[in-house]
Amino acid sequence: MFLDRDGVINVKLSDNRYVARVPEFEFLPGVLDALSMLRELGFVLVVVTNQRGIAKGLMTSEDLDRVHGHMAAALGEKGVSLDRIYYCPHEEYENCACRKPKPGMLFDAARDLGLDLAASYMVGDSRSDMAAGRNAGTRTVLIGKDTDDQADLAFASLLDFALFTKKEYGEKTKARAEK
Repeated sequence: MFLDRDGVINVKLSDNRYVARVPEFEFLPGVLDALSMLRELGFVLVVVTNQRGIAKGLMTSEDLDRVHGHMAAALGEKGVSLDRIYYCPHEEYENCACRKPKPGMLFDAARDLGLDLAASYMVGDSRSDMAAGRNAGTRTVLIGKDTDDQADLAFASLLDFALFTKKEYGEKTKARAEK
């Protein structure tokens, strides 16, 4: 499962601000429970995030590493681990292969971790996230208030998606057991 970070896992800052320091990182409500549930269901958890604040000089790769270290440690305290974090440090105009909506980060993760893209989800809060998922051949899940007619599923929060997924997997497992 591919997860965007800002707006899905943590609170997205407003006014073109970037989470560049640990005190600015705040988990969205229910995220820890959601990630724990998804992990229990057997999902590989991969964060794929655009971080152009690096290209703009508003933070360094080391700043981002500290934020991600904090996030991983907080998840670890709840017994949840991320399989990998990929980020694109480039500005939009650089036309790199990794910046969403291009699927480069998803392709890299699929190669590195042996993931089946067609059996994967791209979970994000933007049209760019949905396009990256479609471009990589994953199913797409939109989180939040925005709309995208191209998203396969849409939920208000990551926890809502995790609860739906747990119910769906439970019903499929029960149906297989009854056969």
